[in-house]
Amino acid sequence: MKTVLQIFVRIIDGLTLVTGWLAALCLVAAALIVTEAVIVRKLLGISTIWQIEASVYLLIFAVFGGAPFVQKNEHHLNVDLVIIHLSPRTREITLIVVSIAACILSAILAWYAWPMWWETVVNNEHSESLWGPPLWIPYLFLPLGMTLLFLQYIVYIGRKIERLRKGDIEENVIPSELADVNIEKKTAPSD
Repeated sequence: MKTVLQIFVRIIDGLTLVTGWLAALCLVAAALIVTEAVIVRKLLGISTIWQIEASVYLLIFAVFGGAPFVQKNEHHLNVDLVIIHLSPRTREITLIVVSIAACILSAILAWYAWPMWWETVVNNEHSESLWGPPLWIPYLFLPLGMTLLFLQYIVYIGRKIERLRKGDIEENVIPSELADVNIEKKTAPSD
């Protein structure tokens, strides 16, 4: 029988996977919408109304909805100039501390973003553009993404602590910025 914690982790990982794929689809959709807007405006001379605003909203979702997916797979941009020189245990503890700080930040953002979203729902606010979509839709992306990022950090920190307790620590770390770069020492040509 699965524990409550395992079920929680599976739910968070599942939601993260869904929002990650939706974020990827939003990127593709935004690119297609902008391309369509350029074609319609330049070739057909028809004014576009909704394309730019829709593509901006899709990109906002891609950022906030994709952040938990990126965190889950440990693909956030990071500067590992110092951390690669730390001992494995110190490195893991440092990653946990940094993750706790990021977790707190995402919780604060979510905490303040949910009331902002609810205000747009209650006041039935719409964009001031000609298209005028309801603003609760794009305003939902920040609190939803930050809440899921917060929960994903909780899962990540829990996994890191568990691996640290078991002693399952990678001894060698490949610098992520240089992982795909082939650095060869070049010698000066002799005369």
